[in-house]
Amino acid sequence: MFYNLKSKYNHGFTLLETIAVIAIIIICFVLFKVIHNYRSDDIKSNMVQEELALLNCAIEMFKSDNGFYPVCASPTVDLNAKELYGKLLTKINSFAGYHRWQVIEGMLIDPWGNPYVYKCNSKDSPTYVLFSVGPNGYIDGPEIIDDIYSR
Repeated sequence: MFYNLKSKYNHGFTLLETIAVIAIIIICFVLFKVIHNYRSDDIKSNMVQEELALLNCAIEMFKSDNGFYPVCASPTVDLNAKELYGKLLTKINSFAGYHRWQVIEGMLIDPWGNPYVYKCNSKDSPTYVLFSVGPNGYIDGPEIIDDIYSR
């Protein structure tokens, strides 16, 4: 009678096979997270561009009513954001049916949780600056990395 002794020992996975499967699963998970984070930032960036366009409309409506852009000459970004929101509240509420604004402590907040930056220091100013600081949360300076400007 012939017995095959090898057959009773071939009923499972080796340690090497198990490690290979776990490594493939980890690589797939990391790729998924990277793609998800990239798409998430892309969606937030598009949302910021939409909100900046709506804010531009509200600021232009303010100018057409008053003859000048809203003046916010506070020393900090937070105080300027609160001032801008206070001055544009009625204009922004006209967009309430169209867009749901994120407001925290009287400031308009971008999707990354930072207040929008607005600069217009005098009534005689012919223009203003409006932007989001982006995902890194601070104003980048001369080398614009991720700030999103309105125009």
